[in-house]
Amino acid sequence: MVTGLAALLALAGCDNSAKPSEPSLPAPSIISGSVQLAAGCAQQAQIAHRPAEPSVAAEPGNPRQLVASWLENQSPDHVGITVALSRDGGASWSRSPLPGLLTCDGGRYVHVSDPWVSIGGDGVIYLTSLGTQAPTPAGTAHDIVVSVSRDHGTSWDAPVVLESGTVPPAQPDKEAILADPRRPGTAYAVWATYQVTPGAEPSVDRVMFGRTRDGGRTWSTPSVIYSSNDEAQENQLLMTAGGVLLDVFVEGSSLPGTPHPPPLPVKIRVIRSTDQGQTWSAPIDAAQFTYTNAVDPGTGSQLRFFGQDITAAAAGNALYVAWFEDHSEFSSILVARSEDAGLHWRAPQVVVREKAEAFLPTLAVAGDATVGLLWFDFRHFTPNSSVLNTDIWFSSSRDRGLHWTERHAAGPFDLRSAPAVRFGPFLGDYMGLCGLPDGFAAVFIQAKPQSRNGSTDVFFSHIGG
Repeated sequence: MVTGLAALLALAGCDNSAKPSEPSLPAPSIISGSVQLAAGCAQQAQIAHRPAEPSVAAEPGNPRQLVASWLENQSPDHVGITVALSRDGGASWSRSPLPGLLTCDGGRYVHVSDPWVSIGGDGVIYLTSLGTQAPTPAGTAHDIVVSVSRDHGTSWDAPVVLESGTVPPAQPDKEAILADPRRPGTAYAVWATYQVTPGAEPSVDRVMFGRTRDGGRTWSTPSVIYSSNDEAQENQLLMTAGGVLLDVFVEGSSLPGTPHPPPLPVKIRVIRSTDQGQTWSAPIDAAQFTYTNAVDPGTGSQLRFFGQDITAAAAGNALYVAWFEDHSEFSSILVARSEDAGLHWRAPQVVVREKAEAFLPTLAVAGDATVGLLWFDFRHFTPNSSVLNTDIWFSSSRDRGLHWTERHAAGPFDLRSAPAVRFGPFLGDYMGLCGLPDGFAAVFIQAKPQSRNGSTDVFFSHIGG
């Protein structure tokens, strides 16, 4: 696998280290900070200002209406979701906690994570998250939850639970949501359900799906849309101009969380529905690649950026998927494309090739079909330095992924100063990027010295295509 990819890289001539520097984008602005907590939460809160894992969406037909969300520590035991609203295309923002989730706000959860936001053509905002209840002798319950706003984020309905599972034996996880751009009041949710054995890493064998037709007030009974003896993760929903609904995910025999995993071939796969999720096709292979794991180039220690961190986007009937590979000789980010709603896929294009590690790509498509790619890399890290300089980069293509123009988006910041969690410093398992008529809205995390409110902050950038 590595040999074949190296040949592809050589033919593509995509060694970015040999290219002159591209111009930088305008400096991003910080949009995280203090929030007005509910009274019960304010009494408990020890504001840590450690936001992570942002998502962003623009309202169809009114792209100046932006909604961003991220997880944020509100106390050592309470991690909630912050929602930020902009009504002027990102020039100014207001922030508030997503209500009704944490126990201190009348909810049932001590930890809420994995925020994912989507907005329908009718302006209804759907925000899905993963809620974790306090442990009991029977185990720890995890819920897939959807919150809905019908007034552009000013107020929110009580959260609706789509599925609940208790560990052991079952754990729902890593959900995503998509508002149907063609049908008012219709939205779709997808997530994975792990089978958990005490003392062992969880495995995945079911991809679950739910649908609403009444603006999120009620949801269909969760249904299994894909089942496998392997692991299927990072499910993401897309819809084509022709109304085909797609679930994109990564699948492999095992997806280890070790600093130097053995060579492991994994696939990006797509399942399609032409009837709004009532029936689904057999999986179609979009790409195959080698699973790798980013490590600290100075210490060799593990970082929380894994090969399963794929990303997907759609425009018209074209689909794009991207992933990263970090090998000892080089690092790369590749993009594969389908022109026929996921039925057939072209060979991948190499967008990034660096000697330094590149990781955590995020894809989106603008209104003029420009493809945008955001990612992190270590090209400015200095060996033996006490800081792990990390930069954020953006590349765009106006010819459907054939040629790309790279620009520096933000940084450097010290990744080692980000909050330490299992598998290393934590920025999140994804960043936020959505297409606008005139470019892209990007939300991403940076740590010190770029952050101002705490160890991390959320940054916004309006990127021209």
